[in-house]
Amino acid sequence: MSNPHKAAVIGWPLTHTLSPVIHSHWMATHGVDGVYEKMPVAPDDLGSAINKMKMEGYVGFNITVPHKEMIIPHLDIVAPLARLMGAVNTVKIDENGVITGFNTDGIGLVANLQKSVASWPKDKPALVLGAGGAARAAALGLLNEDLPFVMISNRTREKAETVAAEVGRGRMVVIDWNSRHEAAASSGLIVNTTVLGMHGNPALDVDLSRAGKDTVVYDIVYQPLITPLLNEAAERGLRTVTGLGMLVYQAAAAFKIWFDIMPEYDDVLKERLEAVFR
Repeated sequence: MSNPHKAAVIGWPLTHTLSPVIHSHWMATHGVDGVYEKMPVAPDDLGSAINKMKMEGYVGFNITVPHKEMIIPHLDIVAPLARLMGAVNTVKIDENGVITGFNTDGIGLVANLQKSVASWPKDKPALVLGAGGAARAAALGLLNEDLPFVMISNRTREKAETVAAEVGRGRMVVIDWNSRHEAAASSGLIVNTTVLGMHGNPALDVDLSRAGKDTVVYDIVYQPLITPLLNEAAERGLRTVTGLGMLVYQAAAAFKIWFDIMPEYDDVLKERLEAVFR
């Protein structure tokens, strides 16, 4: 009999995570004998935690803050997309103990958008707010769409300029943070990749009053599921996309990396996840 497959999510602190709900459901659905664990790992313990999982035969693990960048020196191989993004959210440990880092955030972000709204105004630019790993994921995904260009705005302009230079392919425009309201008015898609609006953080301040009626507003924050930004957008009659689907679709890509199975976001999983927010 083969040993049960083991996978995990690591982060610090690791209080609220839906990853065990998602992956445990898919393991059961697809007959994968194994467990998916929640594993708090302090930054100073990252190397030893990776060695422990390697020695104990884990197939891999997901990574959340603050380890997405810190883990890169601990890896044997970094996939090209993860290298470009400068961050890793999924690790595979093969049967020879080789540790490879991937980033599935961009896949999840774009898949969630495409499955949540049929279309958005692609004759207008998109506006990405933030300049972290999720902003890079958003930029890389949106640049593959037929948009005139992508705008990026961050409270620290230099960080936005770095993203534009490294992943923009000449089609990203950096907008001053104090000009974000005007940029929102001319955008067909507005994507918040900052922590503003998350539980414990102030709301994102962006003026939606001049946004076109066909504008889509996307917030990757999913705690709360309906952020102040999405609530205002809905009140103005704009279409909205929550961050929950991004979490699920990036997890699906990770599951495929580990088990060579592409799982579905089925009704049972959707009900289980949405129940968390009731």
